[in-house]
Amino acid sequence: MDTHARRTRRAELQRARPRAVAHAAVGSLEVVHLRFPPSFGHGVVDPPTGYLAVGLAGAVCKRFCRAATTLTRGSVLSVPAGAAHASAFGPSGFDVLLVRPVDEEAHALFGSLLGDRRHVSAGAAGVLAWQLAGELRSRDAASALAVEGLTLELLARVGRAVARPTDERTQPWAEAARDLLDGASPRLLTLQELGSTLGRHPGRIARAFRREFGITVAEYARWRRLEWATTALVSTDDPLARIALDAGFADQSHFTRCFRRHHGVTPGRYRELVRA
Repeated sequence: MDTHARRTRRAELQRARPRAVAHAAVGSLEVVHLRFPPSFGHGVVDPPTGYLAVGLAGAVCKRFCRAATTLTRGSVLSVPAGAAHASAFGPSGFDVLLVRPVDEEAHALFGSLLGDRRHVSAGAAGVLAWQLAGELRSRDAASALAVEGLTLELLARVGRAVARPTDERTQPWAEAARDLLDGASPRLLTLQELGSTLGRHPGRIARAFRREFGITVAEYARWRRLEWATTALVSTDDPLARIALDAGFADQSHFTRCFRRHHGVTPGRYRELVRA
């Protein structure tokens, strides 16, 4: 096998394995952003330590002894220690944020979350997880503090979602507003457009969205535009100016400023680091 063939084979094997995109220690907790390749799967594993998993992108089906659970973007799964399971990942792969304790003292931060397997849709937790993944990649002077705050807030949000009655959880139309924003990105939807589509007053949508997801509609839409632009940077060779305009920014300078605040590096440097 020649050198080129060996390099090609090595690259294929690397793409076929899950990898840690970023990770950080938060006191006695560990936070990891993992990326699984398309259609990946693994046999039965028996986790020695419980963990909380929040879907960032894609999907995975986890098969436990007597049940199967599908984890998608924005949904949350608590997996207790010893919960043996196998996993099958979707055709687009799967990105997941894991939060797990590294010692016995850290278990107190999870409350009862790691006592049983729970699958919940906690809208605000999903948004926090996406913000947390961005901070993990930033690595600037403020990122350590931001990661700690977001991690603790994530645990609190999930704990409340599990504790409160089903009829007090996220209303279907509030999640529908988020789905509409996701589907339209990078195009912006106004509150009036959301209200017209969902049959709700724009003011009520604005209040409920912030209550359920922890940020305003405008902040969420801006974040989605940045995530769309990040994907375009990695998956295309389009010029930065073209991506900036397609993502709805006024110009490349505006895009660069927002991107640096979000990721901690400029768009050009981000593209270099990812493709290195």
